[in-house]
Amino acid sequence: MSGFDRLKPRSPELAGPTEVDQQHDAAGKRALFSAAAADATPATGSVLIECSGCNERSVLSPTQALRAALPSVHLPFVKRDYPSWMRCPACQRHRWVRAIVTL
Repeated sequence: MSGFDRLKPRSPELAGPTEVDQQHDAAGKRALFSAAAADATPATGSVLIECSGCNERSVLSPTQALRAALPSVHLPFVKRDYPSWMRCPACQRHRWVRAIVTL
């Protein structure tokens, strides 16, 4: 039965305290949503949207970015820092945002 060490026995009287039950993996599911994952570089071809209001960064695929950008106003020569007025994917409000395409 060494191959089935991780399976729980069916009857509770056969079950003893196991090492898996005693130790909780703190870096398990939360590691996927940690701050280190948020600071990772986006994939090639994706679009990074930075919001001036909520200061959140959202990574979108090119098709998602196109859908999010309609309708929007782009004024690159008037507002240099955040040139696009569109709905932010993070806070869902119309804000001035910056779109960066990763190559």
